Amino acid sequence: MKLASIICLIILTLTASILKRGEVYNSKRGKVALSFDLSLGKMSANTDNIYSILDLNAEAVIFNVDIKSFEFDNPLVEQQFKTVYMEADKFPKTTFVGKLTKKIDLNSRQDQEIEVNGILDMHGINIQRKVSAIVSITDTDIRVRSEFLIKASDHGIEIPAALFVDGHDQIKVVLDATYAK
Repeated sequence: MKLASIICLIILTLTASILKRGEVYNSKRGKVALSFDLSLGKMSANTDNIYSILDLNAEAVIFNVDIKSFEFDNPLVEQQFKTVYMEADKFPKTTFVGKLTKKIDLNSRQDQEIEVNGILDMHGINIQRKVSAIVSITDTDIRVRSEFLIKASDHGIEIPAALFVDGHDQIKVVLDATYAK
């Protein structure tokens, strides 16, 4: 079993006991957007098929994204992305399991900058990542927004460098998730 899967199971098990104390929040809305510059032009993909848990007691977060749910403006690129590069039948989900580096202040209405240290399991390869995020608190929601770059080749995703305008296989990820309080 993959390390990220084991960590995910542990956190989910702990989540069941913590739910009674009101410290665990499930995403009620979320979106992940990808963008990258190819020789064919700027490409972008979006999905709102994510599942996320924010556990404030354990200071942990889990994101699970369904690869097949990404939608592109270009159907040919979408098909290539899902079947050839991401191999979605073999690796249907991307998961991030992380630990917050500081507590979120639920009483503050100011945006809070946080970092999350965790493991990104993409395409069957686990990579330790530090991701910065902005947290916004309202009376009804906790919103988390983050932007970061992923190098496809770090996860064994073989996209020819010649397809990228700059020769680098970097993909920008923009995450926006809202949790019900």
